[in-house]
Amino acid sequence: MQSIIVADDSNIIVNIVKKAFEGEYNILSAKDGAEAIELLKNNNLTDIVGMLLDLNMPGVDGFAVLDYLKYTNLFKQVPVSIITGDDDMQVIEKAFEYNIIDVLKKPFTIDNVKKIVEKTISINSMHNM
Repeated sequence: MQSIIVADDSNIIVNIVKKAFEGEYNILSAKDGAEAIELLKNNNLTDIVGMLLDLNMPGVDGFAVLDYLKYTNLFKQVPVSIITGDDDMQVIEKAFEYNIIDVLKKPFTIDNVKKIVEKTISINSMHNM
């Protein structure tokens, strides 16, 4: 089964994504950026179809994960969309300096999550053609 990484320190967010994609995708969760990087290192990247990444996490934040993806040249293999509660436009603009797909603002609905994941995954499908 293909996997989606959800890197967010909120169990509520992880559970919403799990509920939205139950039976469709394996959801790999990380509570901080360090765990997200470990998931990228320890899983077959061909099985990972996308990542939802929170920017504001304790310890290693989302920008550190974006840096890791950039410097290991993994954005083409693992498309990333950001989930954030941050209203600071400078933070969002900084995120778009990376090769991300989109930004989903918290709070959101299951439908919002499904749309952004489908958009993120469709980018992955185009890269693999």
